[in-house]
Amino acid sequence: MANNKTLAIILAAGKGTRMNMGIPKPLVKVKKRPIISWLIDDFRKKNIDVNLIVNPLDIAFFNKYNHLVEFIFQNNPKGTGHAVIQALTQIKKYKYIYVFVGDCPFVGYDNISRMYDEHIKHDSDLTILTSIFKEKKFPYARIIRDDSGTIIKCIEEMDATKEEKSIPELFCSHYLFKSSILQHYIKDIKSNPKTKEIYFTDIINLLIDNNKNVSSLCISDWRRLVGLNTKQELEWIEYQNII
Repeated sequence: MANNKTLAIILAAGKGTRMNMGIPKPLVKVKKRPIISWLIDDFRKKNIDVNLIVNPLDIAFFNKYNHLVEFIFQNNPKGTGHAVIQALTQIKKYKYIYVFVGDCPFVGYDNISRMYDEHIKHDSDLTILTSIFKEKKFPYARIIRDDSGTIIKCIEEMDATKEEKSIPELFCSHYLFKSSILQHYIKDIKSNPKTKEIYFTDIINLLIDNNKNVSSLCISDWRRLVGLNTKQELEWIEYQNII
């Protein structure tokens, strides 16, 4: 995984309003380190270049990372899909693109590496990380599979039926793309008619509908995929034996 071939884009423009800490959410400390530091270090262990997508109004908060990453600014944020669109110039320079959310500290370099290996092994257009959430529920997207185990749909909890909500395999917004596929299809994501925002998760169903090869790596420890949005979740993760 040479750094001239693979790029990690981390979505770090979140305000963290539910945490009410006065700093961008990715900079909130978990186990004595900012959330984003865990992610950056794991990618850099694999010699993967890292770009952070941030709100330009918050750039001063991120100055300590200047020597580790490149910054991409998301002006007038209009959703996660809009954020990734801002990175297209960078995306075109690489063969493979990770897109990770910036509020999930403990995915781990082992899973980042396994994700890449699975992606290459299956010649996937997109590989996503999932896990089976049995002990604790979160409002994440559900992964729908057919009888053969093939992914046929990803559905957000707010749009899911009662039956779909009972599915324990959840998706927490960790992707690995062929760059050419991401470049082509990101422009086809439609804005949500209610919120007018562009949701990046919609790209999964877009690729499925276009018969692209969408695969997954289902990891055993679901706690590694939890995004931290509230002080209660921060307190919970501190007590998890996860590192």
